[in-house]
Amino acid sequence: MFVSPMLLHKSDHPFDDDDFITELKLDGIRLILSKFDNKIKLYTRHNNDVTTKFPELLNIDIPDGTVLDGEIIVTDPEGKPDFEAMMNRFQSSKSVHKIQFCVFDIIYYKGKTVTLPLLDRKQLLESVVTPTSEIVLVQWLQGNGVAYFDLVKQNDLEGIVLKRAASKYQVNKRSQDWLKVINYKYADAFITGLRKACYWALRRMTVSSRQVLWSLWSRMLGNNFTDSTGTSSLRKTRNLFTWTLK
Repeated sequence: MFVSPMLLHKSDHPFDDDDFITELKLDGIRLILSKFDNKIKLYTRHNNDVTTKFPELLNIDIPDGTVLDGEIIVTDPEGKPDFEAMMNRFQSSKSVHKIQFCVFDIIYYKGKTVTLPLLDRKQLLESVVTPTSEIVLVQWLQGNGVAYFDLVKQNDLEGIVLKRAASKYQVNKRSQDWLKVINYKYADAFITGLRKACYWALRRMTVSSRQVLWSLWSRMLGNNFTDSTGTSSLRKTRNLFTWTLK
């Protein structure tokens, strides 16, 4: 059973508000895990069935009629989410990268929609999910968005998510109750070349800023600029470009 997930709005700056909780924003793939008729199914946020891609998650012990919302990640040697490694695992059945499903919400429980406020859903989630090497609960704290974001920047992580503690889960809606704050990283750089066959998207872009993420520029100068790394770079830099139709 697929449920279209609740989506986030963006905040330009972190803030401190005890009416909100703060979580780490994970750099992975949004995943909906559902168990009905004693069978686990896995879906992306766009309703793509990816059950066969992650067999490690098919024996998770949760009650029938449960739907969980979270992010699936691969970590680097330092324990940080590695999006390129995640995409490698997603695209190749031969990948040896180990995945981890980081759960942050529960949408259905024993066949019924969970209508509780967020903090109560968190409490229910703790009683439903037993953490293992394949599935963990996303940790959170009350308020302290500014200090948390400072730690994120110090550790070169993606960002934070601020969620209203009393918020209900809004299926298939983008809500101001959930706000993401991105840790953007900038560097002055020039795009010196591209392969048109792989970079159809760049041919339709005009750069509105010379501040392009270092990862894109450095990969373009290297010899290992593959489609997968290119996709990751485009994803990370999409907000720095202005699209034009020609």
